[in-house]
Amino acid sequence: MPTPDKKRRRRFVILGAAVLVVTVLLIFRATRKTEADHYVLRPIDLNYTILANCTVDYPRPLDMSFQAGGIILAVEVADGERVSHGQTLVRIDDFEARRNLAIREDNLRSAELKLKNAQDEVLPSLAEKLRETEVVRDQAARTLKRFREIEAAGGISKAEVEKADREYQTALSRYNQQKLELDNYSRSGRLADLAYQVSIAQAQLELAQRDLENTRLTAPFEGTVIKVDVQPGERAIPAMRAVTLLESASWQLVLNVDQKELPFLKPDLTAVVTMDAYPETKIDGHVSYVCSEVDKERNTCELRIEVPRDVAFIKSGMAGKAEILAAKYEKALALPSRFVKRDAGRPYVWTWDGRSAERVGAAARPVGERWVLLDGFAEGAILLDAAFDAPAARLKPGREIRADSIR
Repeated sequence: MPTPDKKRRRRFVILGAAVLVVTVLLIFRATRKTEADHYVLRPIDLNYTILANCTVDYPRPLDMSFQAGGIILAVEVADGERVSHGQTLVRIDDFEARRNLAIREDNLRSAELKLKNAQDEVLPSLAEKLRETEVVRDQAARTLKRFREIEAAGGISKAEVEKADREYQTALSRYNQQKLELDNYSRSGRLADLAYQVSIAQAQLELAQRDLENTRLTAPFEGTVIKVDVQPGERAIPAMRAVTLLESASWQLVLNVDQKELPFLKPDLTAVVTMDAYPETKIDGHVSYVCSEVDKERNTCELRIEVPRDVAFIKSGMAGKAEILAAKYEKALALPSRFVKRDAGRPYVWTWDGRSAERVGAAARPVGERWVLLDGFAEGAILLDAAFDAPAARLKPGREIRADSIR
């Protein structure tokens, strides 16, 4: 049997071996390299695209209705028919409207004739009478002046002077009365009233013309009749839908993108659209509008994409997805954005020179969320995807990330 001393020596040997193993493991762990994904800078052709959901917003079906009531006299279009701008679609009985228009035309002519008669005959007659009374007044004034001079020389009696004065006062009164009548007639009296009557008659005629126009529904644009909801003999009431039209215009799709995409957005950018109902069909279009202000609540910018009108399956309100080609970079030294680390807002990258890793500052211009353009680095540079505070001595390149796996 082993002696107690041999047992103690064996325990010490086992314990020493265990300590040695632990020490070796700790040293190995302390010196073991940490692999990090790496990327080799090479020139690539980078197409930066913006993806967003979209909805067909324009043109929308337009419901047309009468503004006046009446019996439908004629329906001149059918479902699916193409119409031109100004073409008559539906008519209601216009007898009452035409009769009212004729009355209003007569009223206007009558008012205009009265005004013309006043301007051409009455007003000149009053002016002529004023001139006559003015001549009589002036003559009486000269007679009175001469009689006063003769009286002063003792040639006539005072009674004759007083008679001449009474005749002058009578002539002056007639002149003032005639002038007042002319002023009242031409400025604030009858002539002004006649002019006002003409303006009222003109306004009533315009209303009657509008009422007659309202007995017809005409196409406000070139388009297609989607549905006719009335028929001859039916009584139309105001605001009742009669015809639904769709304008013959290019489709406009509305979408909202993050405001950080604004530097890349401008009208006429190329876009490709797929509708959810027809995911296999790609539709070419272009950006037709970029927002003038950002939605403050959602921090988004509204865009509109125009696609050709001749895409038959598109319907107003349909949903889809749009891909906008916002920028093209040829032979660019681009880096996946996840390789750029930030500290206090400043960008950094980890580089590998073949022996060791180093963290250096970088000038990185973002291109969307997945890429940055890197300045100050040469083709072939190796960059590591490691945490900002990773120990440099333990870093080494691991799995290579290639550009075709990012795009």
